[in-house]
Amino acid sequence: MRFIAILLFFFSATSNAFEPLNTDDAGTVAKNSNQIEQYFFRTASHGGGSAGTVDIITPGEEYFGGSGAKAFPFTYTRGVAENVEISFGTTYYAAPRGNYSPISNKVLALKWRFAEDEDGKWALAIKPSITLPGSPQQQVAGLDLALPNYGLNFIGSHYWDSVEVHINAMYAKSLYNTNYAIGAGPPENRTNILFFSAAPVWRVMEKLRLALDMGITTNPPSTEQYLTNYALLAAIFSVNESLDIGLSYMRSAANMGLVLGNTGLNASRSEIGFTWRF
Repeated sequence: MRFIAILLFFFSATSNAFEPLNTDDAGTVAKNSNQIEQYFFRTASHGGGSAGTVDIITPGEEYFGGSGAKAFPFTYTRGVAENVEISFGTTYYAAPRGNYSPISNKVLALKWRFAEDEDGKWALAIKPSITLPGSPQQQVAGLDLALPNYGLNFIGSHYWDSVEVHINAMYAKSLYNTNYAIGAGPPENRTNILFFSAAPVWRVMEKLRLALDMGITTNPPSTEQYLTNYALLAAIFSVNESLDIGLSYMRSAANMGLVLGNTGLNASRSEIGFTWRF
């Protein structure tokens, strides 16, 4: 039995979200300002036994391989208007390695905050994106898909003094070269991917925020259950106004009972890194 942990189309699926969360926020980088997000993540599968294989897909980072991965996702964002930002993201895979480029998931995205409260209590945004195609060898290894992908994410955020809540609803077209296998997965994958998530973020101290991120998404293998679930815990420490350090731990499985109970087939992702604004 094989299980796919989670896909965000890529977009972050494909462009990176509100690191180290999977859920994006409606905020945009200030006009003429820049932001760099550099993270490291490690994935692992659990509950499959010595002969079991768990395919792992992490939101914002498509990975279809049959073993754990170690990778460095990077995103550069530029504010081009008071309510518009553009971004480019990619991922360098330290593991697995093979006869293919370790650089994959090259994503171009634009976020437009099209509505917001005058007092800054809420905001709405949309984020279209396109993922450039990888090579057939990358698709076979499970690092990338060998056709262009595209997606659209609808983002809603509400802000209070000590807590903020972000909600995402995304559709992605996850195309691939049908002449080649996709990692360790089945011959056919679903190409219409839906993703829904919510993430409350609490400011528990002046420089410390804690977050709970939960969601549900389409399970790509057409031979398996249609939906899969995840839950993620994160902490964000603000060193100063320009630099944040974040870490998160995620579990995903066929249903939320397996996620919260840490039983049966499930996958995990541990992530740490920084966000620098300049």
